[in-house]
Amino acid sequence: MRIAPDGSPVELYARLPERGADAALVHRLLPPGGDVLDLGVGTGRLAEPLARLGHPVTGVDNEPGMLAALRAATGVEADVTTAELGHRYAAVLLMSHFVDTADEDLVAAVLATAARHVRPDGFVLVERHRPGWAGTATDSDVTAGGVRYVLTDLVRTGDVLTATIRYEFAGLSAQQRFSVRDVDDARLDVLAAAAGLRVDSVQNAAATLVLLRPA
Repeated sequence: MRIAPDGSPVELYARLPERGADAALVHRLLPPGGDVLDLGVGTGRLAEPLARLGHPVTGVDNEPGMLAALRAATGVEADVTTAELGHRYAAVLLMSHFVDTADEDLVAAVLATAARHVRPDGFVLVERHRPGWAGTATDSDVTAGGVRYVLTDLVRTGDVLTATIRYEFAGLSAQQRFSVRDVDDARLDVLAAAAGLRVDSVQNAAATLVLLRPA
């Protein structure tokens, strides 16, 4: 199985269900035909349904195997920490828990990329783990949307949680080791401000999707 530089299993991701509900949420936030930049687009689980709703979507990823799955969205092979597309978008998507990553330099760089690509009147939508998750998560085995998620081998060092997540779907199985910090509202305020952004509003009941705007 092909593994992306960040450890993501390409073939498995290509078979995962689209994020239609999240695409509908972004669609409601956007003006008609508003263009979108999806940083870390992966196989387009959000970008593809959003493009079909009438939005030009550009997806950035450093794994060509992921970009090969895009059809309605346009793929750009680049690193999300350094991408320079020379265009500002109505919306920039920063999903897949980038802001939770324990590597603070990476978080700052990705938020800076989002900030320099969003229009002054646009927004950045970030996805985080539920506030408090890093401090309270335990071993778990959950199936959602037909995908089995098995969380094991949790180790906490200070405020950093390191764990292994295994995905099982459509006969495929893959796992990743990851490290995260909790990003509650106060921490997100600080991270956003450092990038020239400000927290606007939480967009879902689980408080995992948060809207940022240029400061």
